[in-house]
Amino acid sequence: MSQCSILVLRRRKTPLALLRRLIPLPEQKKNVKVPREVKAAIVNTLRSIRGDLRNGMMSLQQLGIQVGGNFLQACNAKGTSDALLSWHIATSIFEVRYPHSTTSGHASVATHLSRYCAYLVSYSPELLPDDDAWSNSMYKATKKDAERVLSGRIAKPTPELQYRHLVELLTARSKHEVLKDGAKLGEQLVEFMEGEEAGWKALAEFWCKLLLYIAPSDNLDGHAEAIARGGELVTLLWALLTHFGVVSRRKATSTTNTTTTTTAT
Repeated sequence: MSQCSILVLRRRKTPLALLRRLIPLPEQKKNVKVPREVKAAIVNTLRSIRGDLRNGMMSLQQLGIQVGGNFLQACNAKGTSDALLSWHIATSIFEVRYPHSTTSGHASVATHLSRYCAYLVSYSPELLPDDDAWSNSMYKATKKDAERVLSGRIAKPTPELQYRHLVELLTARSKHEVLKDGAKLGEQLVEFMEGEEAGWKALAEFWCKLLLYIAPSDNLDGHAEAIARGGELVTLLWALLTHFGVVSRRKATSTTNTTTTTTAT
């Protein structure tokens, strides 16, 4: 699985990295072997939902997380791609606050799938529900704005101070709405979750269900090209869900007291 990140918080000092700061070069993606805990989490999630594909907001409601309107705002974004990026930024912020806990299984699942979804928006937007040109353009604009904002970042001695400084920068200096939403969401995750492990567990479940939610597709040519390139995790999930008879997403709308759902297969 490939990995990308909107928030590059550790500056590399290699000659290529220094050259990239001077000359706009295509973003590098990192390829990693899919961790065992990621595979297990996806399979367990698929078993638990039994073809009932819910989006990220429904997943969070099931977990009983009620921490303000920004959760709803981030899940009801203009499209799937900007919601993915907002949650990717929020996950990155949570990781800044709790860097040592990334050795846990839930943290590994959340961070790997978050970066994989950022990669999909950047490199394979044709496999997502939104218009691929719009998704790619939005990613580039968000990435450029993030680089501008992070140029003013100052090293802090503790994770808590690093986190607060990052949120302050993104909140005050961001021009792109996705960055602003991600910053608000990340702050809420840190401030309102009942401990770091609870936060990582919620994020891991969220990313598993969201990846399964975006996997169904009628873009046969796009997935065929992905297979020709060596395959994609989302393509394997698309094939698996199709085998189970799940060929479209579950559409859900909710109000304060009621939830209406419809499933098309």
